[in-house]
Amino acid sequence: MPTTEIPETSSASSYTTSCSKNQSVQPDNKQAKIEAYSENRHVPGGKIPNLGKWILRQLMALGLILLIDVGIPLALYYGLRNVLDVLYSLIISGIPPFLWVIYGFIRHRRIDALGLIIGLSFIVSGVISMINGDARIAILREAVVTAVVGTMFLVTLIPIRCKWLTMRPMAYTMFRQMVFSEFIYRWIDKDGKEQEMGVAEWQWEHVRQFRISMFLQTAMWGILLDMELVAAVLMVKSSLTLDQVVAYNNIITSLVVALQIIVSIAALIYSYRVSKRIGAAWTRENDYTDYYSKLNNDSSRTNQANDLPSYPIDNGDARHHYTDHMA
Repeated sequence: MPTTEIPETSSASSYTTSCSKNQSVQPDNKQAKIEAYSENRHVPGGKIPNLGKWILRQLMALGLILLIDVGIPLALYYGLRNVLDVLYSLIISGIPPFLWVIYGFIRHRRIDALGLIIGLSFIVSGVISMINGDARIAILREAVVTAVVGTMFLVTLIPIRCKWLTMRPMAYTMFRQMVFSEFIYRWIDKDGKEQEMGVAEWQWEHVRQFRISMFLQTAMWGILLDMELVAAVLMVKSSLTLDQVVAYNNIITSLVVALQIIVSIAALIYSYRVSKRIGAAWTRENDYTDYYSKLNNDSSRTNQANDLPSYPIDNGDARHHYTDHMA
């Protein structure tokens, strides 16, 4: 009976050689991932990567916010007031911002501060518009709406925390929404795990001066907006003529807005400088991205030099800060 000869092969050596060849042509996915992660990330105290793209994204996000919270309500109001009663026009105009607030709360567990303010302002204006009176009463109606917004600012100073909501100062909520809505810090911790946190959230957690600034700005906005109502009541009840009341009311409103903007910009610049200094120190102590990149790069070179398959690396010593090993 004819027999078939089976050629002898060294299965172990063939497997090793095959693994070695495969390993030599396959890229180190973990190393490539860390390098890509390191290039595109932003850490506290560091420079913003792809600054132009980030600015463009922020402008687009801000444009969407202004469209939903301001543009659509105004378009609805001026489009409907000649068809419907002013009361209904104001109430309908306040619906889109409120729907956006509800969507944001359900989707992200966050409150759209600007949308809430605009929506409530339209609805309150509609309710107050039922009060008939002369031009002095009209001035009071506007001041009441302003005072309602100011009261909303002051209410957010109450530290409410529950399962569904964590109350933060209104200034912080608007800062997070309009300045750093899509901006995230990314780093690798000492255990080799990728971490990320929103810029505003990180500043709130780690920069005490930032928290104080947000509380003070919120209190300032709330008090000044409420004081406008007090000033309007005093002027309406005084012996000033109607023209004088209107002129003084516009002057007070302009001064309040100018003061709020100047203080907010100054506080933003101060908070940025403090956060950058604290962030740089925090990153040196908590960001291990460079260490793990160097560790995996050295391991990859060792495997290629020995022409051996890559096995899991024992990162038991990776808990030490990378600056201790860079010397």
